[in-house]
Amino acid sequence: GRRVPLAIKIAPDMTDEETALVAAALVEAGMDAVIATNTTLGREGVEGLPHGDEAGGLSGAPVREKSTHTVKVLAGELGGRLPIIAAGGITEGAHAAEKIAAGASLVQIYSGFIYKGPALIREAVDAIAALPRRN
Repeated sequence: GRRVPLAIKIAPDMTDEETALVAAALVEAGMDAVIATNTTLGREGVEGLPHGDEAGGLSGAPVREKSTHTVKVLAGELGGRLPIIAAGGITEGAHAAEKIAAGASLVQIYSGFIYKGPALIREAVDAIAALPRRN
């Protein structure tokens, strides 16, 4: 059969050391890409809000900073050996550009698209295009 590229999505709740170990394992296993990140189990920023203490992972704005940090750690560890697909908390174009500037090759948008609609796509494309070119 034909080869199907495979990407794995990782959590934003790991330590930098754990993220580094995962990065090394992904390269060793021959993974095609890594997606940073899935939802967070942390509750920072939602304490005291209605439903803020419910079980399950948080997406959207509550995960943005953790996700961007994970992208930076992965970029440093991977050194371009694997594409990084950034996801998590992209609710405006500047957030997409932030992920690319942190070392992502691509961005994945879901929650922001649900709330802002197709206008977010143009906003993200424009913000990324305005970034200085990297080598």
